[in-house]
Parts: sequence; structure tokens; C-alpha cells
Amino acid sequence: MGIPKTKRFEIEEFTLYWHVDAEKFREKIKRYKNILLAGFPPMGNIIPYHIKELLEDSEKIVNLYSYNFPPMVEAREEEFEIPHDEIWYSEEKRLFCYIGKYPETEYIPKSTYKQAESVAHLSQELDVKELYTVGVIMPAQEPFKRMKEEVEAYVGFFEGSKKDIPNRVVKMTRRNIGRYTIIRKTGLLPGFSSKLGIESYSILGVGKYSEDLRACARALRTFKQLSRLEIETTKLEEMLEQSAEAVEARIKEQREKAAYRGEGVGVEPSQYMYG
Repeated sequence: MGIPKTKRFEIEEFTLYWHVDAEKFREKIKRYKNILLAGFPPMGNIIPYHIKELLEDSEKIVNLYSYNFPPMVEAREEEFEIPHDEIWYSEEKRLFCYIGKYPETEYIPKSTYKQAESVAHLSQELDVKELYTVGVIMPAQEPFKRMKEEVEAYVGFFEGSKKDIPNRVVKMTRRNIGRYTIIRKTGLLPGFSSKLGIESYSILGVGKYSEDLRACARALRTFKQLSRLEIETTKLEEMLEQSAEAVEARIKEQREKAAYRGEGVGVEPSQYMYG
């Protein structure tokens, strides 16, 4: 009696592992106008993670693996698992939430391009009509310093995009961002998707520092306005605001202690945008 064969599992540059019957799932959703919201580390992934938690019918559709993710395993409740990104789907809202959990082990342009390209093609196969990425922007330099009105978020439009801009939101152009860019997958994913005919946007919530959770709340509100999705997020926005206040209180305390000792704490940002 031979040894029973087991299903082979291997991780390549980009590997999909479906939690549903892929063909049946594609058949079910092809009649919908689906939206995909994607967020990547360090801050953007907070938004799709919490949205999928809010939606009662959200289910995990697929895990995305790559040998460019960190070589480790991490605990999930009582078990360990291999690093992966996740896509969840709410049929009620026609919404995919892409949760980018891991950056590359180092900045490798090839792997970043490959992941963005692969997710864009997967989005096309899943009948995604609108795609959004979310991140943070820190308007600490020109030309932002000259703007007098309060801005919630800046939105990067990609080829074929045509949304009207909500109040307190600014469309990013070369004229108002100068030589700076939307970096890595936050910019590349909508860039690839737009070439495939998907209406694509990159939303950067305005923050005072790179891990400003208020910026996440602002990006979330802007996403809801642009997509016109009706999702109750008041408690989530309040939680982000309160968490930001707690972080800022700790930063202030550290600065006061450092000033008392004559030490420096932190550095000023050398650029004002990241994905």
C-alpha cells in the first residue's frame, strides 16, 4: 500500500489560496458592480481591516502568499501561520477588503511591481469596477503650507477616473504635489488597475506625522464619500481619534522628558507623502 498523496502547497512570487470555490464565487459576483478597498503597511491596512470587522456578512475569500514576505510565522490565537495578505468580501455591500499585512523584507521594486500587477489582474477577474487604496499624507512642506482651508484628504486620480471631489478633499495633481509621489503599492496598484479599465483612486488622509490615526479616519470618511457606500463607522472614527490622542500624549510626555534632560526626540519629516 503506497503512501497517500497530499495536496501540494508551495509559495512562489505570488500565490493564491482560495477559501471558497473560486469558479462558483466568480459566477456569483459577476452580476455585481464590485468595489475593492486596499490598504498596506504601515497605516493603510488599518482601514480595510476594521471595515471587514464591521460588516456582518464579510467572509475571507483568498489568502495571498509571497516568498518576498518576511521569513517567519506568527501566532493566530492558538495556532501559527505563514505570512500572507487577505481579501474579504461583503456581498451586501459588494465590497472587497484587501488587507496588506506584510511589507517586503526589503524594498525590492520587482516584488512590489509583481504584487501590484497580480492584484490588479485578480481584481479584474473579480469584476471590480472601482478600486481604492488608502494611506497617509503629511502636508508639512510647500505647497501645502500655503493652503488656508482645512483638508481631510488628498486623492490621486488615475487614468479613466471621474469622481466629483467632496468638500474638504483635494484632487492631487503635479501642480500641487510638486516632485513627490505616491509610493509603492498604494500608488502602483491603482496604476495597474486603471490600465485594465478599472476606475482607480489613491486616498491619502491628512496627518501631522506618519502614524497619525486621525489621518486614517479622514481617509475612511473620504472613501465612503467617493464610493457612496453606506457603512456606519462613527464608533470606528471615534476610536481612531481617541487612539491618536493617546499616542500624542505619549509623544508629548517623551518630548518633555527629553527637553528636561537636554536630549532630542524624533526628527522632522524630510518629505510629505507616502503610501
